[in-house]
Amino acid sequence: LTAHSSQLTAHSSQLTAHSSQLTAHADYVIGRVFCKALKQAFSHFCEEAFYTPYESGVA
Repeated sequence: LTAHSSQLTAHSSQLTAHSSQLTAHADYVIGRVFCKALKQAFSHFCEEAFYTPYESGVA
């Protein structure tokens, strides 16, 4: 019984390490995707805010 419980403990610690790796990976991916989307939205906003008045003024 003692050996079995120590095996379970080792297995759960392995799972914990694996889940923390997954969490770090998810944070990285979410951060990259969010940054990309944010940059796109910001550049689109800049285009709308700055370029559109000039175009309408010229036309």
